[in-house]
Amino acid sequence: MISTRILTRRRLGTAAAQHVPARRRRRTRGFVQVASSAAADRLHLNAFGHAYLGLGAVVICVLFYLALAAQITQSSYEIARLQDQQRQLFAEQDQLRYQEATQHAPAQVQHSAAQSGMERTTPHKYLTSQAVAINLQAPIGAAPTDSTPLWQRMVAAVVERVVGARNVMAATR
Repeated sequence: MISTRILTRRRLGTAAAQHVPARRRRRTRGFVQVASSAAADRLHLNAFGHAYLGLGAVVICVLFYLALAAQITQSSYEIARLQDQQRQLFAEQDQLRYQEATQHAPAQVQHSAAQSGMERTTPHKYLTSQAVAINLQAPIGAAPTDSTPLWQRMVAAVVERVVGARNVMAATR
């Protein structure tokens, strides 16, 4: 009986007929495995040695945790102290604002002026104003100087020259 495998080998020739062993993949170990085995070989550690190393690592982690917790606690105390200081400063600021407001009050200014020798004078008396008669409906600009007709002004000018009277126009009105 001839199988398909044999036929395929015959077709491909003698190169395929030679048996090539399959390559095996080499399994690589991780860094931790290599480092732990190397450390175990050098230190000649047994099972108790590994337990001691693990316990030491746990103790170191606990110490780091405690140091971190102590630092967080110290920071929280510092924050609380700074908040108290801030509240005190706000209270002091409010007190200073109150003092400033009371120092600039009119009664305080008058009292300080009296202590420094200043005297209050009697207030000035103002005159009462009178209503001014202004015609707001009048046209803007200069008012005409004379509203008499031109012929009357000419007659007045001739009479003034002849007679020498000054108020000819006033007499005609």
